[in-house]
Amino acid sequence: MRKFALVIILLFLAISVLAQSGPQMVSEVNISTPKSGMTSQWEAGRKEHSAFHAAQKDAWSIFVWEITTGERSGSYIMASPGHNWKDFDSRDAFNKLDGPNVQKTMGPYAAGGGTFYYVYRDDLSLTKPPAVPAKMRTTATYNIIPEHLNDFIDAVKKINAAIQKTNYPAKPSRWYALANGGDAPTFVLVTDRASWGDMEPPEKKLEDALKETYGDASALDQLRRSCHRIVTEMSVFRADLSYMPK
Repeated sequence: MRKFALVIILLFLAISVLAQSGPQMVSEVNISTPKSGMTSQWEAGRKEHSAFHAAQKDAWSIFVWEITTGERSGSYIMASPGHNWKDFDSRDAFNKLDGPNVQKTMGPYAAGGGTFYYVYRDDLSLTKPPAVPAKMRTTATYNIIPEHLNDFIDAVKKINAAIQKTNYPAKPSRWYALANGGDAPTFVLVTDRASWGDMEPPEKKLEDALKETYGDASALDQLRRSCHRIVTEMSVFRADLSYMPK
């Protein structure tokens, strides 16, 4: 009985993570790690696979980032954003051609990877996804303690309100929730960076914006206490490896 109750709780939490009004905007994300010494071959295969998409007149963009910091340094993120769930139902015929081409062009040079689906959380984001990715970006992945999910979301909303009220100079950023493919609940904050100089924090601290709004900065502690792990990465946009239909 306890196991059944736990399943119901986890299912409810998964629904809560994705809860927002209107159709969900979904990104399909693939991670690929080249075999040792085969990065150049993998990149050549990625370019060849982009040519395959062009030959098929594929209307879906694939943006590629190279991860440059953290445990996954040297791996590549391939993301196709801006879809509704039902859009994937029309990809069956294309996928029958796409899968074998992936194995042919990149498969021999890849050591591993995985596929994940993320939902854009417009209700938590301060800016919309850009039409063309920024030169660089940082990601912070928050693995949330399930029973503290509502605390986490509440903290994000409080922080956003303080940023907007005080005109805190935050960089363009947006939130995504993992819908399928890994530990849940998981949220990712993506922040655009035009250069390394953009990593310099502003003179005004976020804690000051929170204190100005609420009298204290407890929302940051609330956010941190809601998580059992927070992981950060830097990635560089690789336009040369991406596929953007004309």
